[in-house]
Amino acid sequence: MPHTRVMKPKSGRRGNNEGSIYYRKDMECWYALVTVGYSTEGKPVRKAVRGDSRQMVAAQVAELTSGVFKTGHITVSSRDDTNFISLFKEWYELVKVPNVLDVTDEKYRSMMMKHIFPAFGKLDVKDVDYKQLQKFFNRMKTVKVKNRVGYSQDFINKTKKLIDNFFKHALKRHYVLTNPMEDVDAKKVTAEKDESDDKAQALRPEIRALILEFVEANPLLNPIFITSTFTGLRPQEVITLTWKNINFIRRTISVKTALKRLVEFDDDWKVVSRGVMVGSTKTKKSVRTGKMSAAVVDVLLEWKQYCQQNGIISEFVFPNSKNGKMRTYSGLRSLLRRFLDKHNLQDEGITLKTLRHTFATVLLEQRENPKIVMELMGHSKVKTTLDMYSHIVDDAVYEKTVQTLDGVYNSLTRNEES
Repeated sequence: MPHTRVMKPKSGRRGNNEGSIYYRKDMECWYALVTVGYSTEGKPVRKAVRGDSRQMVAAQVAELTSGVFKTGHITVSSRDDTNFISLFKEWYELVKVPNVLDVTDEKYRSMMMKHIFPAFGKLDVKDVDYKQLQKFFNRMKTVKVKNRVGYSQDFINKTKKLIDNFFKHALKRHYVLTNPMEDVDAKKVTAEKDESDDKAQALRPEIRALILEFVEANPLLNPIFITSTFTGLRPQEVITLTWKNINFIRRTISVKTALKRLVEFDDDWKVVSRGVMVGSTKTKKSVRTGKMSAAVVDVLLEWKQYCQQNGIISEFVFPNSKNGKMRTYSGLRSLLRRFLDKHNLQDEGITLKTLRHTFATVLLEQRENPKIVMELMGHSKVKTTLDMYSHIVDDAVYEKTVQTLDGVYNSLTRNEES
C-alpha cells in the first residue's frame, strides 16, 4: 500500500481575489486592507475589512475590488483632523446653523451633546460604519425614557436626518468613502404610536364655553385669550403684536414679527447667556394678514380703552402692564398658569399653543377648507395642517358629509324627474 501524505493548507497561501488576508490575534478576526482610492496628496487610501472567517473577508474584498474596477479609485481628503465630533461641529456651525431657528438650534445642539457625540465622539469619521449606527438607533428605540420605552418616533427621525445630512456633506468633502446611513432603519416596530408626538391638542369641546366664561372676568388675560383662540396666532406672534398691526377700519390683523430667542454658546457648546428680541416669523409663509371676527375686534377695542384708562402706554398690544415693555414668554405662561390654578383646570393640559390649536380645530370641525386654514395658520403646506389635525375628524363630521351627499343626490334626482 503506497504511503499517502495529507497536505495541510499553509496560512500564508491566498485564494483568488483574497488579497492580503490574514488572522489578527489582537483583534481575534480575519483582516485585510484594500486600496480603494488616493488622497488629494496622492497617498493610497485603504479600507480595512474584518470578518469571522477568511471566506467572509474574501467576499468583502472582492466586492470592494469590483467597485474600484467599475468606478475607479476615489479621492479622499487628506486633512489631518477627521475626528467625528470636530467635523460634525464644523459642518453644523457652517451649514446648518444659518438655516435653523434659535429654538431649534438649541434642541439640535442638545441632541448632539447628549446622544450623538457620546456614541461616536472618539472615532474618526471614516470609522463610523453601518453596524454602529444601526445599534445606536436600536438603543434609541428600546431604552427606557420616563414612562415609556424608547424615544418618540419624531425625535428619532430628526436624529437620523441630522446624522444623514452630515454624512452626505462628509461624502461630498471626501471625508468618507460611502454614506453609512443609507441602509440604517430607524423606524420603531414595537409599541403603539404616541399620538401626542405629532397631534395638536385643542381645548376639549366640553370645556370651551366654560373657559370663555371664566376668562371674561380676567381683564389682562381675556384679550390675549380671545385674540389667540380666534386668530390662530402663535404665542411668539401674539407677544410682538403692535397696534400698527391692527386695522380696526378694515378689521384686519397682520403678522410680521415674532419673539426670537437669543442663545449664546461657548466653544464647548455650553449655554453662556439667553435673551429675547423681536425677530422674523417662523417661516416666510407666517407673514400674513387676516380678517378679525367681530369678537376679536370688540375685545381689542375694549382692551385699548382699558390701557388708556390705566396708564398702560406701549407700542405692543399686550405689553407688560407694569412698565409697558414687551411681555416675556415666561410671563405670559405664568399668567395662564395662575388662571388655570384658580379655576382647577391644571389637569387639562392647556398651554399657550392650545389656543392656536383650538382655532384650527374649530374651523376644521365646521368643515372649513383646509387650504384656508393653512393660510390663516401660516403653515407652508396644507399637508402640515392635515397631519396635525387629522385626529379631529370624528363620526359627526362624517355624518355631515353623508348628509351633504344625500342632499346632492336628492337634488339631482328631483331635477331629472322634472
